[in-house]
Amino acid sequence: MRTVATAGHVDHGKSSLVLALTGTDPDRFPEEKARGLTIDLGFAFTTLPSGTEIGFVDVPGHVRFIKNMLAGVGAVDIALLVVAANEGWMPQSEEHLRILELLGIRHGLTVLTKADVVDDEMLEIAHLELDDHLAGTAFADAPIVAVDSRSGRGLPDLRDALDKVLAAAPPATDRGRPRLWVDRVFAARGAGTVVTGTLAGGRLAVDQEVVIEPGGQHARVRGVESRHQKLAVAEPGSRVALNLVGVEHRDVARGHAVVRPRQWHGTSLVDVAVSMLPGERIRKRARLQVYAGSGEHNVFFRALDDAARFARLRFEVRVPLAPGDRLVLRDPGSKRTVGGAEVLDVAVAGTAREAAARLAMPLLPRLLAAQPWLRIDDVRGPLTGLATEDADVAIDAVVATGTAQRLGPWLVAREHVDDVTARAEALVREHHAQHPLEPGMELPALANQLRLAPERLRLALEGHGLLRIERGFVRHVDHRGRASDDPEAQRLLAALVASPFAPPAPAEVGVAPAVARALVREGEAVDLDGVLFAADALDQARALIVAALHERGTLTVADARDVLHSTRKYVLPLLTRLDTEGVTRRRGDDRILGPAAG
Repeated sequence: MRTVATAGHVDHGKSSLVLALTGTDPDRFPEEKARGLTIDLGFAFTTLPSGTEIGFVDVPGHVRFIKNMLAGVGAVDIALLVVAANEGWMPQSEEHLRILELLGIRHGLTVLTKADVVDDEMLEIAHLELDDHLAGTAFADAPIVAVDSRSGRGLPDLRDALDKVLAAAPPATDRGRPRLWVDRVFAARGAGTVVTGTLAGGRLAVDQEVVIEPGGQHARVRGVESRHQKLAVAEPGSRVALNLVGVEHRDVARGHAVVRPRQWHGTSLVDVAVSMLPGERIRKRARLQVYAGSGEHNVFFRALDDAARFARLRFEVRVPLAPGDRLVLRDPGSKRTVGGAEVLDVAVAGTAREAAARLAMPLLPRLLAAQPWLRIDDVRGPLTGLATEDADVAIDAVVATGTAQRLGPWLVAREHVDDVTARAEALVREHHAQHPLEPGMELPALANQLRLAPERLRLALEGHGLLRIERGFVRHVDHRGRASDDPEAQRLLAALVASPFAPPAPAEVGVAPAVARALVREGEAVDLDGVLFAADALDQARALIVAALHERGTLTVADARDVLHSTRKYVLPLLTRLDTEGVTRRRGDDRILGPAAG
């Protein structure tokens, strides 16, 4: 099924045309029928000669109901622009055409209705007038078909023309990311909440979990219907009714969207490219009404450059948008359509001052310019609006050109990686100069100075030619960082080895405390309650104490002092360490063999 919207001035015969084509009167309300005036959206279906099924969305033509008109055309990509032959081009003909263009609708045709009301000469004049008004627009080359809904004149030609337009138009895109902008919601007896809309971006199936935005309400699709037929799956491009479980109908309204969980980035702040209508202007900062999908939103508009080519829009609620979405801008004061906008960034970062230069870039480079670290899963949909396959192609392209690189689950701007690694190298070199005996700079400390998460820094430094990450330290390849290689450290270590159970303090050997700490860090020495021992001394003490216990069964501190030929000052910290290891156990004032004695 394809969905087609009508457009045009009030009383130009849009609803009558839909009735003639489908046999269904799209005017649903008694007030509409009584006044002969379409107030809200109407819906009808038909099958063309080719077998293509069409769902029509009939929109109001009166300026007072422009909000409803915008709700009907926000999700379609094909339109019938309707102009009455007896009245010709009118104000809403112009505004509706501009709205179609602002929404990026490039496929459709123009219908000259009420052809039997005028003579052939007037019909020809109306046709020429249309040519003038459509020149230079998206509908300049679209077919123009004259019809009369009451007599049936021209209806076969219109059906054939519709078939040709639909055949030439690209099919509805399936990105695997469905979004249904709700244009009608009601409670059905025995079914509960039902919403309708034009489905775009992907399929929706029975029993799938969905989310209603704004608000993030979760629901389940209990039933799918299109053209009054129950379906298992609804295809993109079709008019769809969804029966939802888990949400009350009073909690859903026109302008809400039904989407799949985690596929869309709900946002209240977007950067956009602005397209102004001829003769219209917007102040640098202004309050506007923005139409997204089927919804109307009050926003704060802020121009990002002097020419107002780019702007930042702040919504009052979070809306599921993606780059490429088209918006219509209206001035609430003058009640005029002033322009349109294309969404460029839904995860706005950085200052407004820097935004304009970034927004002129292609999609992925501009996103990376704002956020140098992008999760690849977010690039595959929520941040870009791309299907997974298209996102992977785009990712491969920026990697191939050197704009970005893959680091684990991230796509990272190459300039950022180069900057991080250059600054990291400078900081590590500085650390080596100030602390030559240390093995390097602790990774968390380095990450903190670079204002980067440690895991991201680790990824950025992997494969770096000059920096190495070892045991949680970052060092330069030229830095050995072994305290035991330093002459001062070797002097202290020799003194400790020479007197293993009565070692001198570092100060007694004329060695700085930093050298002692470096030896401990490298495992060449151990610090037991403030007393520095050679690492081998602990191993020797362990062996001597265990041998004595096997021989005697128990040892007092005094006995251990004799075994080690030392004093209480040094024996106590050694015994405490052996207790901690489980080599010995205290029993009163005695030590006995512990479970780890072997």
